[in-house]
Amino acid sequence: MNASSSPPPLSIGQLGALSNAMGPVVDSAGSSRFLRHVFDCVKQFVDCDSLHMQRTRVTPRETRARRVEWIGSYASDLEMLQRTMETYFGTFVDRDPLNDRLFDAQQVELIHLSAQAIEDTELRCLIYDVANIHDECVVVRPSNGIAYSLSICRSRRLPAFSLYELSVLKHLAQMLLPLAELHTRMVGVPLDDNVNRIAPVDMLQTYLTRHSILLSSRETSVCSAFVKGMTTLSIAEAMGVKESTVETYAKRAFAKLGVNSRRGLLSLVHGHEATTAA
Repeated sequence: MNASSSPPPLSIGQLGALSNAMGPVVDSAGSSRFLRHVFDCVKQFVDCDSLHMQRTRVTPRETRARRVEWIGSYASDLEMLQRTMETYFGTFVDRDPLNDRLFDAQQVELIHLSAQAIEDTELRCLIYDVANIHDECVVVRPSNGIAYSLSICRSRRLPAFSLYELSVLKHLAQMLLPLAELHTRMVGVPLDDNVNRIAPVDMLQTYLTRHSILLSSRETSVCSAFVKGMTTLSIAEAMGVKESTVETYAKRAFAKLGVNSRRGLLSLVHGHEATTAA
């Protein structure tokens, strides 16, 4: 290979900035800190106001041709974000044409959306305008029949994404989306054949983020499984550990959360749901 065909060298500063941004994301996969670190990583390179991750797949045993699930989101106003996402998944997810484009992707693809170009007036008003979002960049990456996507949004305080920023976001997403896939496996959110929904783990993560509670990836997995109604035995089998080990993770997590039982955990999370939905 001659010198003219070699890629341009990266400076030590560029490599350092990338490693400093990506390190916390990798370390936090499977924990309540993951979405916040993804958001912080992106903001180091391209300013934004909110970030969303979801996944889409075919559901042949249902009448719908696809199933969409929210992996998680992050923004400075978490209560507004939670209400907006509940509205989206409750009313608009099946009629949003963006999800057709995400599922049809055969390779990594970038989609640039202006809120003003959205033809569904109700969708634009209740999802974009309510959060003051005017510009959105979505990168989708298909993997084993599932399309993982990362959405980056800007409010009117910022201009539309430039071509350079869109290119940066596409490159970042190609590193972040495989980590999103790893994250969902670690926290144990199944892609089953239920209706489109907000995964219970996201409610837990929202609570943990708001109250600055840090759980380990294993503690998060156990609590998320409890929220989904799994038994200690089924959790142990899924994690490949003994039931006593699951109980140890649960005790550590409960101590950090200030509860002493699974019922206390459910009351904590579902009580938080009711608060954010009000």
